[in-house]
Amino acid sequence: MEKQNRQQQKKSISLKEKQLFIFDVEGVIVPSIDEPAVSQDVLETIEEIRKKGKKVAFLSNISRTPFFRVAEILMDLGVAKSQKEIFTAGKVAVEYVKSKSQKKGPRVFVISERGLLIDFEIENGVEVVFEKPVDFVVIGMKRNLNFEELNFALECLLEGAQLISCGHTNYYKGKFGSKEGIFIGDLPICEMLSFASGKPYVKIGKPDPVIFGFILTEFEINPKYAVMIGDKIETDIYGAKNLGITSILVQGIETKKHFVPVRTEKEIKPDLEIKSLKDILAFI
Repeated sequence: MEKQNRQQQKKSISLKEKQLFIFDVEGVIVPSIDEPAVSQDVLETIEEIRKKGKKVAFLSNISRTPFFRVAEILMDLGVAKSQKEIFTAGKVAVEYVKSKSQKKGPRVFVISERGLLIDFEIENGVEVVFEKPVDFVVIGMKRNLNFEELNFALECLLEGAQLISCGHTNYYKGKFGSKEGIFIGDLPICEMLSFASGKPYVKIGKPDPVIFGFILTEFEINPKYAVMIGDKIETDIYGAKNLGITSILVQGIETKKHFVPVRTEKEIKPDLEIKSLKDILAFI
């Protein structure tokens, strides 16, 4: 029966005309960025896709780890060829702020762990500040959140700053210092600040369109010629389908650390389901 289902899928979908293959990082390429190991099957699959003349990109909602480190890991593993193929929520958040600012050198207050702070600090086009005035308040993953910074963020929003959520995470299961368990994500923090200030906020991370649109623009690819390969229905598949990108669900790599996406009541079905990443080659 399983073989018959695969044959039916193969007849109904072809990836031969697709030009860009976007891979989720954590769960598809590596267990997590904190567990940077890649299988030979993954390396061989990506290499075969490249040989067929296709472009590849690697996408992650990561904000706790700086972009340059994520890029370094993926390139050292032999997965990515250059930083231009890699996109994180942190990197896209920086580019979004630069593109939306109405003045040179926007002032940004960041609530996050070191990763997202580094993404903003090393960018010449923005200024990370801890005093007013503030143009943007950016919220990422922070497992040692305190009231003072939340209250300062609220003051900035009430005085005109724009609010951005980076990572699109409900909560996170993992370890921080001596504590192991559940940690609140960026979305609930932004919901609270949004409710308190009466201001909306922009979400940067799968499944929302900003991060997908950024990749498509960078590669100059129409959504109908792009493919998203991920292990989570609520982020990878939902986000891709909303933009008309072909979606492929692959069985994820087991890990003890993971983000928990916001659940959706909508019934979401991928265009194709595969057990192993290597299975995708039969459709190209």
